[in-house]
Amino acid sequence: MILAKDYIEHLKSEHEYIHKTEIQGIPHIAADPVASLQSAPNPTIEGRPVPKPGDRVLCKWGDWQYFDSTIISFDENKLEYYIEWDDQDPSGRHIPVEHLAVNKPPFQDEIGIGSVVLFHQGRYAASAEVGRLAGVRWHQGKITSITDGANGEKLYSGAHTKTAEDGKWVTYKDYNSTFSNYKLDELRCAPNKFDILQSITAVSQVDCNTECDIYLSYYPQDSLSDVKAGLAGANCKMSEYENQNDPLQLKKDLEALGYKVLSNIRNRHNQELDLNKIVSCIKNCKAFVSCISNGYAENDNCRMEMQYAKKTVSKPLIPVIVGGGGWGWQASVAGMLIAGERYIDFKTRDLYDEKFNDLKLQVENLIGGSSDGSAAVAQDTTKPKDSKKDIFISYCWSNSYLSKENNEIQKLFGNQFMDPRKIKSLLSEKYDVWLDIEQLTSGQMTGMFEQITAGLLNSTCVCAFISSQYAMSENCKMEFQFAAKSLKKPFIPICIGEDINWQETVIGALILGSGVPTVDMMEVSSQGNLDSKMEEIFSRIAEFVGKSDDSGSLAESEEEGISGDAATAIRSRAPQVGDHVISHHFRHAYFTATILSFDKDDMSYHIQWDDGDPTGRNPKYNQVALNIEPDEDDFGVGESVFFPQGSYGATDGNNTGGMRYHEGIVDSVVERDGVKYFSGHHSKGEDDGKWVTFRGYQYEFKDMTTKQLRIAPNAMDALFLA
Repeated sequence: MILAKDYIEHLKSEHEYIHKTEIQGIPHIAADPVASLQSAPNPTIEGRPVPKPGDRVLCKWGDWQYFDSTIISFDENKLEYYIEWDDQDPSGRHIPVEHLAVNKPPFQDEIGIGSVVLFHQGRYAASAEVGRLAGVRWHQGKITSITDGANGEKLYSGAHTKTAEDGKWVTYKDYNSTFSNYKLDELRCAPNKFDILQSITAVSQVDCNTECDIYLSYYPQDSLSDVKAGLAGANCKMSEYENQNDPLQLKKDLEALGYKVLSNIRNRHNQELDLNKIVSCIKNCKAFVSCISNGYAENDNCRMEMQYAKKTVSKPLIPVIVGGGGWGWQASVAGMLIAGERYIDFKTRDLYDEKFNDLKLQVENLIGGSSDGSAAVAQDTTKPKDSKKDIFISYCWSNSYLSKENNEIQKLFGNQFMDPRKIKSLLSEKYDVWLDIEQLTSGQMTGMFEQITAGLLNSTCVCAFISSQYAMSENCKMEFQFAAKSLKKPFIPICIGEDINWQETVIGALILGSGVPTVDMMEVSSQGNLDSKMEEIFSRIAEFVGKSDDSGSLAESEEEGISGDAATAIRSRAPQVGDHVISHHFRHAYFTATILSFDKDDMSYHIQWDDGDPTGRNPKYNQVALNIEPDEDDFGVGESVFFPQGSYGATDGNNTGGMRYHEGIVDSVVERDGVKYFSGHHSKGEDDGKWVTFRGYQYEFKDMTTKQLRIAPNAMDALFLA
């Protein structure tokens, strides 16, 4: 048992442990930011708090209501917390982990359609008879819809998960069976049980060989084998599995290649899942194969496995789609975890051999050959399938009709006649064309960036299909900036989609500032319109492809080095060893430092702080910026920047003081007397863990010039120069 009474009293007396905040007029208790900074740190997993003694939490009491409390101790064997209620109620103080939530807002990617959350509804009165204080009622609910608010924030609606039939009290004042338009900071989520298991000693004491090549995560009701074995529960109809692929067949076939594959390890005595062993298996595997279905997305254990693998222990993840039914999982947490990544569609049995070949290739590229050496040797994922291409197609999937037909996106912006994939097929009649779905062999971000970088490097020109969706996509922006600014590739901007809002973004600044004419396809709505525009596109491509000097190509630059303007452009964006930068420290504050090294595998830098601070010296690539003035075309509305605000003093033996920088979003760009001025706001707030009580804090920044702002490097620039 981990006791915390003395620790809690110390926090309360020395650091003013709690203070009041408001949620739409409803008071609740939150940790004081100063106390949090000075006291012992709360263990976190990728920013998600793991509950520990002393933490402020919401806990289930009685008839499916949740109330404010503080953790006193934790029983590792029972996975149970002992708590103290804020209202001094002496009953119901032993709380299983699934009936507790840290009293902090969740991250946006933790909530999707079908997610179980806690939401506030109603209040309760004080009672002198039992010594109870007044407070707010919280309840368990399920998200049924997510919409965008007037200011672009996500709004969540749903319904109670429990009713009177479950023993829930439903006659309290203000009861409603549904809740509507709650903001993220009004919701709470239970912790991931796998995160908790990792944080305690029980995992390290597991007596089993949990090292493996692959951990295969699946929902038992998607497996005919588990259904027949009685491991999938009741109400499973055999006829539903006639044309479905069994996840356990994937396991068998991967094992036949020589890989060691583990999945859904169960306790021998009662056949329940052995969560301790599963945590250890995922932690020790080389790759995580997630067999996603609607049932998988709705199952808590499956969702927690996937979150733990991807966000906590950062395992290479290969998503495969199985099961019957539709594609509702795309709006769930599982869908958000793989948004923008490639997946393999195993839903149809007739295509099993073809799809398994894709899976085999991804596994080989990620982890190499099998443990016994019988599987094929891994390929070099940094090189495209064909080293030289005439054209690189840069586009957003949201503008592809074929992507919508393949259920890869939920909503299409455009039509079938302006589909970049369709236009690629027409261009392929004359040219060699690079397209992501045909060339990428890795679903992991680092591998994808490397392959895209190589594809751009070895292409003569770029056809960029510009839209508002393209301009708002981080990956699309990286592609275009790397091609146009860093490599100085010839590019042909082809306008598609449904509006021209992209013109105010950094993509618009680059295109409009370059003077390169666009090909306008926004009105194309028939085959005849398309044929006419294709003539224009072919004519534009002929300006660059087939010329003897091939001036746009840098295909040999990896071996011979880059010189001239291209080298200068790249260096102006990506820090290298010895460069002076601003870098993230803690709580979303940035300070000046010098680059010592770059780790290509996890895309992080090792830095030396100017003020000599020995802590926080390994920021990610997008948490640093060269401390030099960027170009004007590096900015646009919606672009992320670092801006100065406030300073900090010296600390004896630790630092010398200096200027603070912060993460922000540009809201407006105005030009006066030939100078552009940028205004915006902080992109991180108190709910994100940012310290907002420093001297000089203001939510907005106004009329800053390029001399004051800094910008993070493009991931492709960083990888190319590594």
